[in-house]
Amino acid sequence: MKTYLQILALSALPLSAQPTTESPYLFGDWGGLRSGLENQGITVRTHTIFDVYDDFSGAAEDGTGYFWRQRLSADFDLEKMLGWENSYISISGVHQDGKNYNRTVFGVFTNPSSMEGPQDTRLANIYFGQDLLDGALSYKVGKIDGVGEFGVQDYGSTFMNDELSYVPNIIFGAGIPWDPAQKLGAVVTYRPTNGGLYLKGGVYDSSDYDPVQYDSTGLNFDWHGPVAYGAEIGYTSAEGTEKPGFIKLGAHYNTGSFGRYLKDDADNNYLVYLNAGRTLYNLNSDGSRHVDASLSIGHAPEDRNLYKNEITAILRAVGPFNSRPNDEVGLGLIAALISDDYSKASENSGGPKSSEEYTAELTYKAAVTPWLTLQPSFQVVMNPAGNTDRSTVWIAGLRAKISY
Repeated sequence: MKTYLQILALSALPLSAQPTTESPYLFGDWGGLRSGLENQGITVRTHTIFDVYDDFSGAAEDGTGYFWRQRLSADFDLEKMLGWENSYISISGVHQDGKNYNRTVFGVFTNPSSMEGPQDTRLANIYFGQDLLDGALSYKVGKIDGVGEFGVQDYGSTFMNDELSYVPNIIFGAGIPWDPAQKLGAVVTYRPTNGGLYLKGGVYDSSDYDPVQYDSTGLNFDWHGPVAYGAEIGYTSAEGTEKPGFIKLGAHYNTGSFGRYLKDDADNNYLVYLNAGRTLYNLNSDGSRHVDASLSIGHAPEDRNLYKNEITAILRAVGPFNSRPNDEVGLGLIAALISDDYSKASENSGGPKSSEEYTAELTYKAAVTPWLTLQPSFQVVMNPAGNTDRSTVWIAGLRAKISY
């Protein structure tokens, strides 16, 4: 805990004025190289995210943990480069290092950080995309973030907790690939108007449910199977709406064999989710500062999944103060309802009876400069890992993000 407080004290800045540095990148225009590439249709971005966490009390193990990730990405506008209308290639890679501490140290089911995984350097994604019919129809083909397409938290950029900033844990159950371990797939979206109804479908390689084990560098383009599908129908507000909102209903389905806790294996797995949100209040006349709220609900069959139901709720303010229009503050809540079958199987093997796990995060994301954000976070996990006999876990975290 001492380490966290020292870093927070060193990074604390007065909130009286918003930074005025114009460039969103620490190294600016790279001596004209960045803008020169963009004129030719190549957009390059790179950033580092560094997380440090410690617990006040209740963790399975004590000690400060850290994890950091460097990401390099590039988008190629093929219309500028080759004359292919409304088409592009997107590619990114990551290097990450640190203690994979989220569950092992704290002993919880939820992930306090949206960064977790092995210490490695890997290709994250590479895909070809195109917009057709004046943007009404679009598709992507290649290595794609499947869960990011089907179930992502629309207001998640404010948070550090993985389930609030990315997707709820229940969304991972059906084995659709995730970032940065993206796998081969395709997704098609049909949106007939600017805002309004849309339909989306996707098909993916679930890589035997472990894309890291079977593709440790991201350079393996084999299709291991089994096949996983995603589908979503939703509605989004048209551009310019005073208080925009969204609602989406989706599902994942995996054709593979899944172990069941109390019975023989099942020959498929699935989940369904409902996510809705909207702007509740505009803090200024142009709507650039606003208060938003969202709610997500997920369900999966409890005989083969850790969670049978999961609910998340988000309340956030973008530009909470007139002098800080680019800051964000958020409160997020997670209710993970543990499968009865999992609980019975745990008891049968001599483990604890599992109940619900509840998590809350309070965070402030400060735009120190256009290229640097600092984000303190406080999280509390009740019934950690669903164990009602354990004490509540109190966690403090700090994130720094630097764009180059």
